[in-house]
Amino acid sequence: MEMISKIRSYLLETEFSMHCYEEQIDIVNYSQISRISDTEIVILNKQKKIVIVGKNLTITRLLEDEVLIKGKFEKIEFR
Repeated sequence: MEMISKIRSYLLETEFSMHCYEEQIDIVNYSQISRISDTEIVILNKQKKIVIVGKNLTITRLLEDEVLIKGKFEKIEFR
């Protein structure tokens, strides 16, 4: 029964998470995309505002609960 609970928790993940890679940022369970430009993307979740600043920023995957951003990142701020 515990294994089923772990699998269900993994598949139905509801917590905000952000994974940073060299030229990609994957954000899961965000609330809203507030602003999009090629130099700044602002993502909102329930507790914080995430401001991503860089060059050539593009959203390459946009799902209901996940967004993948590519580009040259200069700064990530949590407000």
